[in-house]
Amino acid sequence: MNSNSFLKLLMGMSAVILIIVSISLFAIIGGTIIYWLWPVAIPAAFPGVVTAGYIAAKLSWWQAICLMWLCGLLIKSSSAVSNKK
Repeated sequence: MNSNSFLKLLMGMSAVILIIVSISLFAIIGGTIIYWLWPVAIPAAFPGVVTAGYIAAKLSWWQAICLMWLCGLLIKSSSAVSNKK
């Protein structure tokens, strides 16, 4: 393996790592915002549903991160479907 191909491989790997870190930071920051706002906003917006137990009144930090990932995946997939029309 010559130095030019090694440099290209290293640049490609660093670009992939940068993308993964960026997406992860976005999920962590967004999940933290959801974690802070959920106990205030959701019971105020949906009091009957929260008292009935259909929606949790409070989320753990990890659940908020997972919710952020899920919303991101759903938004991404819906935009991919709408672009095909």
